Amino acid sequence: MTLLFAAALLADVASASPDPDAPEGWVLMEEEQHPEWGTVIARHKPLDGADCLEISGVTSADPELLKAIILDIPANLQWSSAGLAVSEVLGPVGAGFDYLQVLTIPPPFSDRYWVLRGVAADAPEGPGSWAFRWSRVDAAASYPDRVGALAAEYGKLEEIGVNIGSWALIPEGDVTRARFRSCTDVGGSIPEWAGEKAARLLLPNNLRDLFAEAERRTTGG
Repeated sequence: MTLLFAAALLADVASASPDPDAPEGWVLMEEEQHPEWGTVIARHKPLDGADCLEISGVTSADPELLKAIILDIPANLQWSSAGLAVSEVLGPVGAGFDYLQVLTIPPPFSDRYWVLRGVAADAPEGPGSWAFRWSRVDAAASYPDRVGALAAEYGKLEEIGVNIGSWALIPEGDVTRARFRSCTDVGGSIPEWAGEKAARLLLPNNLRDLFAEAERRTTGG
């Protein structure tokens, strides 16, 4: 095999790598009618060894309010049921910002952490649509002091090596379809099958948490 042919082959493989926001490759897991969320669609597809998950449902909440909630990273501690111990913005980077989150996991497993770079975009899927996308940042290389402080505070922590995802808001008549996508690999001593099973079971919580927080902020409850 010549070097030129090998380089071309590698380029083809790289260009064929799945994209979590590409429409191709998604497989339907479940579609059902929810009394409050309309047609709820759950799908999955593989991405670099991780099982990407997607869930979407509709809401009559103000899209601007939904955007504000999604971008309110520190408030994740209050409205997310994921079990986060830390959720903080580290600072602006280019058109987006970096943020740190720590997830507590019951013993004997180690807690997990990640640093993500989030970027919001208008009209990625047509007029009126909006998305917030995130991808992993090398935490130790970019924020060594903060990672050191985490280790001192929490002891053994493991960084999640695969973490890509997005929130999308897409208009459907007089309501909005909110879609959550996540591709993660918790790694460490947690078996891959166990991590994927847990992620699938907890997938609807992402919609539930967002819609509940929107209602709370609307009604002041």
